[in-house]
Amino acid sequence: MQYKKLSLLSTFAVVGMISAVNAQAAADTTINITATVTATPCTVKAPSTINIGFTLDASEVATAGVDSIASGTANIDLSGCPSTTTSIDAKFSGPSVAGDTSGFGMKDSGGTIVTTGSIRLANANTSAVISNTANTYTVTPSGGAATFKLKAYMHSITGSVKPGVYTTPIEVTYAYH
Repeated sequence: MQYKKLSLLSTFAVVGMISAVNAQAAADTTINITATVTATPCTVKAPSTINIGFTLDASEVATAGVDSIASGTANIDLSGCPSTTTSIDAKFSGPSVAGDTSGFGMKDSGGTIVTTGSIRLANANTSAVISNTANTYTVTPSGGAATFKLKAYMHSITGSVKPGVYTTPIEVTYAYH
């Protein structure tokens, strides 16, 4: 009798395993594969300095809320862009300054950010301001090359910008699409 019980239990166990295997074999399996393709960067040729102070008179920025007439222009040229690159974003970031969310903080000759004025950066083609918050400028390459045309000028925040030499470091980061 003991052999019959053992045989009966073994039969149920084998039938159960076969059912489980059949149930697994009937299920579909999906494998998701993700591939990330990154764009090859272009070669960048950028000026190290944009000079806007060549004829800037203190009277141009003596009134609060006024932009200087004097400005400087420069190009950031990109070459060797692969044909698969359809657009390039340049993101600009630099020191902020209280009182002007559209400008970048400017440092005096002692290296201190002044609060009387700021440096503004713009797309030279459209005059659209490039700020710390609206800081992306996009171009479409043509023939493997692209150019970011920039204009920089001074903005008076309080109306008391003093004569002197002012600088601002602005970092540019590129995203290729």
